Amino acid sequence: MDINKTETLKRIISEGSSYQSLFFNHPDAIYVMDIHGNYIDANPSVERISGYTLDDLIRMNQSEICPPDSENSRKQYIKEVLAGRSVSNPITFYHKDGSLKQAEITYVPITEGKEVVGIYGIAKDVTDILEVQRELKEAQEKYQVLADHAQDLITTCATDGELLYVSPSVYTLLGYRPEEVIGKSFKDYCYSGDYPDPMDLSKIGNGCKMRVLHKKGHYIWMETLAKPVAGERGKSVQIVSISRDITQHKDAERRLRESRQRYRSLFEHNPAAVYSLNLEGKYSAVNSKLVQMLDIPRNKLIGQSFLSNLDKCEVQHGKHYFDMVKQGEPQYYETRVVNSSGRKIEVSVTNVPIIVDKEMVGVYGIVSDITERKEYTERIQELSKQHELILNTVTEGIFGLDADGITMFMNPAAASMFGYEAKEFIGKNSHPIIHHTRADGSHLPQEECPIHMTVLDGQIRSIKEDVFWRKDGSSFLVQYQVTPIIEQGQIQGAVVVFNDVTGEREIVRAKETAELAAQAKSEFLSMVSHEIRTPMNGIVGMTELLIGTDLSEEQREYAEIIRDSGDALLNILNDILDFSKLESGKMALAYEPFALRKMLEQVAELFKPLADEKHLEIRYRLNPSIPEFMVGDAIRIRQILVNLVGNALKFTDQGSIEVAVDIIKGRKPEDSVLDFAVQDTGIGIPADKLDQLFQSFSQLHPVINRKYGGTGLGLVISKRLVEIMGGSISVESIEGEGSTFRFAVPAASVDASAEQTASQFHHDRTRQSDKVAMRILVAEDHPVNRKILREYLEKLGYHADVCTNGVEAIDAISQNAYDIVLMDIHMPVMDGLKATDLLHRLIPQDRIPPIIAVTGNAKREDKEACLEIGMRDFISKPVMLSELKRVLQQWGPRDEPQLAPN
Repeated sequence: MDINKTETLKRIISEGSSYQSLFFNHPDAIYVMDIHGNYIDANPSVERISGYTLDDLIRMNQSEICPPDSENSRKQYIKEVLAGRSVSNPITFYHKDGSLKQAEITYVPITEGKEVVGIYGIAKDVTDILEVQRELKEAQEKYQVLADHAQDLITTCATDGELLYVSPSVYTLLGYRPEEVIGKSFKDYCYSGDYPDPMDLSKIGNGCKMRVLHKKGHYIWMETLAKPVAGERGKSVQIVSISRDITQHKDAERRLRESRQRYRSLFEHNPAAVYSLNLEGKYSAVNSKLVQMLDIPRNKLIGQSFLSNLDKCEVQHGKHYFDMVKQGEPQYYETRVVNSSGRKIEVSVTNVPIIVDKEMVGVYGIVSDITERKEYTERIQELSKQHELILNTVTEGIFGLDADGITMFMNPAAASMFGYEAKEFIGKNSHPIIHHTRADGSHLPQEECPIHMTVLDGQIRSIKEDVFWRKDGSSFLVQYQVTPIIEQGQIQGAVVVFNDVTGEREIVRAKETAELAAQAKSEFLSMVSHEIRTPMNGIVGMTELLIGTDLSEEQREYAEIIRDSGDALLNILNDILDFSKLESGKMALAYEPFALRKMLEQVAELFKPLADEKHLEIRYRLNPSIPEFMVGDAIRIRQILVNLVGNALKFTDQGSIEVAVDIIKGRKPEDSVLDFAVQDTGIGIPADKLDQLFQSFSQLHPVINRKYGGTGLGLVISKRLVEIMGGSISVESIEGEGSTFRFAVPAASVDASAEQTASQFHHDRTRQSDKVAMRILVAEDHPVNRKILREYLEKLGYHADVCTNGVEAIDAISQNAYDIVLMDIHMPVMDGLKATDLLHRLIPQDRIPPIIAVTGNAKREDKEACLEIGMRDFISKPVMLSELKRVLQQWGPRDEPQLAPN
């Protein structure tokens, strides 16, 4: 009887082809034993884990494999399996090299009918895991000592954020005792906008910066690194984190950003003319004020010597001062320049050396028009009102205080910015009038005011950002400097010079407004896309059906014109949507294996009818060293090829179009680059027009636009697609002879075994059986689209049931056995996504037919949402007959394959 069971067991093993694939490729050790525990078969992982071959196991005594205790346990497990129960338990065994190993084994009965004829054994080597657990325990003990004495904050929390451990440093950093926060949620102490999910926090490799609430009520910036670890036995995963106070670092970052912003504003928006010179004295950068002063275009100034703008009698002085600054000494002098109309302008010049890594690389200069100032000075001298006129002509706000903080004078610019008359200030303490409140609305005591502090200690203070208050109660951002007035060593008061810098913040707000507008544009285009694609589906679909009917030659010509116009409109719509996604930075890439040769065949096949019509030849050739399969974004590469080949066909009337592909292999497979060239014998491009090719909405000439049409977006979309993939694109052309467009994109090579697997998979998926009867359900609310789908299906020889919303679709699928469902996404009552989700919740999986999404939304993220919810495939509107045929062949039922005769 046992012999019969063993033979039965061997037959079961030999018959299981799918079992063999799993058996031989599984990473765990899998073996088969007869009912006495003798080894019958074993996969390669057995030898990898234990060191024994199958022949070794067959010859060896069981006592040689397991220590006595483990062997007794193993025999007990076998008895339980022979009783029909699966068993999973740890066991100890000897490796062939003599070392003792630990394994987690699972025994499963192999049955023939109701009789157990053998046993599957599955073993996972857990020796290293147990060793790691031991080391982990030791590490935890060390960690506890470290955590209790660390200056950084160390915490352990559950995945829901509950704090399980908090190191004593929490008191030093945040003012809490550990027992005050343990058991509370990590979220309770984080600033609401900064709070991360604990599991997401553990995935941020560079750490997360967040604001944490101090016990005194203010927030501390902290940088947190987190790591998920296994909890104690029987407990779930926990998150261990280390946090460090980075408040000072964040302040430094903020100051650096402000400094850079102010530098950019200082250069371009400075009321003075600002420039930089190279070491030859030629302009390398100029601001708009210098362009305005000299009345010379910026592009003509760049590369021109600054000496050419000086009055002739000032050139030698200019050379002298430039030579001095090149020696590293800043220069301050007055000179005279002459603008393009011959007007002489008196200016003051500040030249300072630009030094990078201790090496002088250029000169930075500031030029102020002092023509008026000189005239004012002369007039002031004549009228003996020097100080009054100076104060009245500067744009900065200036006011002076005495030793008691009482306002002595205020210039008109300051009074204007404050909204007061100067006389309202004179003789009064300025602090309670213009500096009484901080930006956050809190009271600013006079003793903390930098202006008051300078009056007391005589120190110069430069404040980069603060708030002053106007008479009407509004505030504005200021940058100011407080300089003490000192006479004979005694502080007599202070002078405050300030500027309104609110405009810098307006720039930030304008940027945010622009970003919101861009987002609104993207959402609008997405909505318009869907709304246009629905009627387009009717136009293209009904035209396709009309062409398939018995038409006169004239009627067929008209119908084909309608079809071609619909295709052109659809191409324009796709171009605009792609351009919008590229502009907004929302174009996503998807990297997956693809067959390059097949892609080229498809592109050639796509354009073959047009090429035949124009009597042109389309050829392609690949470098033989290119693997059959590459990894990259096949959809985007194909889109670029279609754009370039379509352009080549459009502008070529005789000759040929050739697509050549080469490969540049890196040291690693993932470092490869595919080099494409699309060459035509068309009209070519004038040399002075080449730089316009990749500009948005660019057509080289109105005549070309009228003759060939198009949006002018094809090449700019191709260029941006290439660039976001990390590649480059270029063009070579001779007018009247043809053009060659080249683009190179990174694409990883796939090894031979992966190629074979992908090829085999592609061949399981593409083999089509003869047509079989199908029950089809169409869920579509739009009557025209319903009619098109039904007509298409009848053309293919199928009948379909129809419904108009998701609720009806669920009811129909619940009561009938459909082979395939064509489900519109946007329907009243219940949309297609919700209906599909409910079907997967309510109906057993084996009763749910393949559901194919049909929608006007053509974005990649829409397709991903459909697949994620449980749909099998995706058809975009307008629906093409070829696409419908493809999904029916791919997802519809097939005849059972017939066995070959013996």
